[in-house]
Amino acid sequence: MRAALGLPGSKSLTLRDCAIAALAEGPSAIRYPGEGDDYWRMKDCLRRLGIAMDDSEAGVVRIHGRGGDLGSGPVELFTGQSAVSTRLLLAMAALRPAPTSLDGHDSMRARPNGPLVEALRQLGAEVESAPGGRLPMRVRGSRDLAGPVRVPSDMSSQYLTSLLVVAPLLREGLGIEVEGELASRPYVDLTLQEMARFGVEVENRGYRALRVPAAAYRPSTLAVEGDASAASYFAAIATLHGGRVELENLGRSTLQGDYAFLELCERLGATVRRGEARTGIVGPDPGLARRPGSSLPGPVDMSSMPDVAPTLMMLAPFLAGTTRIVGLATLRVKECDRIAAPARELRKLGIPVAEGPDYVEIGELDPSRHAGAPVDIDTYDDHRIAMSFGVLGSALPGLRIRDPGCVAKTYPGFWDDWERCRPV
Repeated sequence: MRAALGLPGSKSLTLRDCAIAALAEGPSAIRYPGEGDDYWRMKDCLRRLGIAMDDSEAGVVRIHGRGGDLGSGPVELFTGQSAVSTRLLLAMAALRPAPTSLDGHDSMRARPNGPLVEALRQLGAEVESAPGGRLPMRVRGSRDLAGPVRVPSDMSSQYLTSLLVVAPLLREGLGIEVEGELASRPYVDLTLQEMARFGVEVENRGYRALRVPAAAYRPSTLAVEGDASAASYFAAIATLHGGRVELENLGRSTLQGDYAFLELCERLGATVRRGEARTGIVGPDPGLARRPGSSLPGPVDMSSMPDVAPTLMMLAPFLAGTTRIVGLATLRVKECDRIAAPARELRKLGIPVAEGPDYVEIGELDPSRHAGAPVDIDTYDDHRIAMSFGVLGSALPGLRIRDPGCVAKTYPGFWDDWERCRPV
């Protein structure tokens, strides 16, 4: 197995860059945006807010920002399943005197936004929402919102990210105090990096207090690097099968926290070559699927890269003993419960699984209990469940992924790339 892949552009970077470009004054160009439903929803919402978006040229979107002018009159936005878009747009809507209504997919309606809603109310915005700050909601505000504000960030760093992105547009800037242990800190680093690329520097006092000056975002032309979460699936396949994968648009210069998944592959015997903007992974010979016995001793803390924890769950059945994965509390409130859902599906294969509020323990696969008989894997309308079980399915014949098209949320071409990488 040998393959070279150009990964889709990072979803996290794409959505942040689109939002910031819309708040800048003048034309920006974002190259290699991450195509997928989350991005398409963001584009539609920004157009509804009066932002000119030109995506007629392949591989680039041109956004003509209006310096925080987000249209007049009532606006209705639908964000699909995109939590990042929902939270960014909720904060952006709080800059508008006219009412903005937001709604989304049923799975997005189930996800809480209470801490962000409460923070916006502290600043002076009017927010009507379903219980727990859930969708649907209605927002009114102005550029005269004023802080300081306190926000808990132990459940999601997206609440803090959303406040940071709109803060320069407030007339007095904004001071933000962070309560609790910051979840997924690398995503906040991405936010600060992208704000700086558009000309706004944030004073960061150890992620406990951040001060954002009142400032104008400068238009920018930039390229979006490959998505590190997507990279995890192909790094895992290479590790399972002793294959070689070259990632052509993701390298050691990234700040994406999920790039650290490659360190786990190294601990399992893979060799990783990190270039500035590309990465090569060579799995151990002959691969974990053919010669199990490797292990990850001690609990594996995934709190800084929870999105790729389901990928690790698919390697765990090929490791010796029981693999304990911790730091997963935020997975309970994603597109689905990303602890309970994969645990339920792994048990269909006779794999022993135990779970707790923020951990999962996965035992070894017993080959005698899976002899290639067809097994249907439910995906819970969650792209990461589908893609992670694609990793497992590369090694276990007979797995049938239900609703494989749900990967279009972030990676419409996933199954084509999977076919190129799986062993034949």
